[in-house]
Amino acid sequence: MPERARVLIVDDEPLMRVPLRDRLRKEGYQVDAVGSGEDAVGLLERADYDVAVVDLRLPGIDGIEVLRRARSLGRTADVVMITAHGTIETAVTAMKIGARDYLIKPFETAALLEVIGRYVAVRRASVDETPAAEAEFQGLVGTSPAMAKLYRMIKAAADSRATIIVQGETGTGKELVARAVHALSARATGPFVALNCASIPEALFEAELFGAERGAFTGADRRRKGRFELADGGTLFLDEIDEMALSPQAKLLRAIQERRFERLGGVESLSVDVRIVAATKVDLRARVAEHTFREDLFHRLNVLPIVLPPLRDRVDDPTLLAWHFLRKHGVDAGKPRLTFSDGSLAWLHTQSFPGNVRELSNVVARAVALCATDTVESWHLAAELDPVEGDAAKGPSLADAVKDSEWRRIQEALAQTGGQRTRAAELLGISRKTLWEKLRARGQ
Repeated sequence: MPERARVLIVDDEPLMRVPLRDRLRKEGYQVDAVGSGEDAVGLLERADYDVAVVDLRLPGIDGIEVLRRARSLGRTADVVMITAHGTIETAVTAMKIGARDYLIKPFETAALLEVIGRYVAVRRASVDETPAAEAEFQGLVGTSPAMAKLYRMIKAAADSRATIIVQGETGTGKELVARAVHALSARATGPFVALNCASIPEALFEAELFGAERGAFTGADRRRKGRFELADGGTLFLDEIDEMALSPQAKLLRAIQERRFERLGGVESLSVDVRIVAATKVDLRARVAEHTFREDLFHRLNVLPIVLPPLRDRVDDPTLLAWHFLRKHGVDAGKPRLTFSDGSLAWLHTQSFPGNVRELSNVVARAVALCATDTVESWHLAAELDPVEGDAAKGPSLADAVKDSEWRRIQEALAQTGGQRTRAAELLGISRKTLWEKLRARGQ
C-alpha cells in the first residue's frame, strides 16, 4: 500500500494481541498494540488510526468507553469490536456509537485481516479524488467527480463479503450498482437474485424470502425455494428494503447473522453462503426513528453504505447520458444514425430531471419514437413544446404520437417485469397509481 494504513489493537490478552500485531506488520500495516483501555485512549489523544480493533472487555476502561472517548476526541478510525461474550444487544450498542463491525472470539486471523483490509480500501476510495478514466463502468455512465468516487467505492466493496446498503433517490440506478458489485466480486459466476420488497404482500414475504414446504399454506402444493436459497453462492439484492414490513425483519436479521434459515412450514435448518446488497430511497435512520425498521437489522445491513448522487449533482453527466441513451434507444428502434440538434442539447441543459437517470432515459426514448428524421429537436424531447412549422404534416399529431409512444413503453415495461405493475411503474419512473390509471383508460 502506497501510504501504510495505521491500525490500533486493544486487547488485554498477550496471546491474542502480540500475534495479531506481528501478522499485521507483516501485511504492511503500521501497528500499535496495547493491553488496556487507558493506554488506548492515550494513543488516540495523540493520533488517529485507519482501523482500531478493540476488545469489548478490558480492565478499567472497557471497549465501549474506548469507542466513546475516540469519538469525543474526533477520531475517525473504523472500529471493529471483538469479544468472547457477544450479544446482539452489545453489538447494537457499539454500532450506535460508531463501531463499524464486530467479531466473536475465537475467530480466524484471516477473517480479521479481511475486515481490516475492507475498511482500509473503502477509506482510500472515499478520499482519492483522482478523476476516473472510464465514462462507462459496469453499465453506469458518467465522468463527474461524484461518479468517479462511486466507481472507486464499488471496486473497494466488491471484494468484501460485507452487507451493503445502496441509498439513492428513485431512478439513480441502485440495481445497477448492486449488479456491478456482484460482477466485480468473487461471486460473479454465482446467481444474482433480486427481490423488490415493496411488491410482495406481507403475508407472502416470509415464503418469498425463505421458501415453503408443501402444505405450509393454502395453495402450497409443492416445495418451493425462496430467494435466499436461490442466491446461494451469489448475491441477494433486496430492493426498496425501506418498504419491508416489521414482521419478517427479525427472521431476515437471523438469516444474515447466522447464514441459516428454515423454509416456511419446515424444520430443516438450511445453510447458505449469500452476500446481501440492500437498496433504499430514504435514509433508514428515519425509519428506525419512526419504529418501522428494526435498529439491529439496520446496523447489520449498514456495514458498507454506498450513496448514489442525484443527477442534478452530476455536472456534465446529463449530456453524456443523453448521448448514451440516444445510441441505445436509436439502435433498438432501428434508427442508429440519430443525433441531437443544438437546440435539443440546449433544452437538456435547462432540465433538472427530478426522476434522475430513469427519467432522462424515458425522455430520450420518447424523442426517438417521435423523431421522423435523423435529428432530434427540442420538441421531440419536451412533450409540452409545439413542433416547428411544417413538421406537423410529417405524421400524426404530437399528442397522438406521444400517447402511442407512451402506450408502447408501458407495454414494454409490463413485458419486462412479467406483468408486475409495481415493478413496471418503477421502470417507467411513475407511481403505481398513475400506471393503474393509464391502464384503466385503455380498458386494461
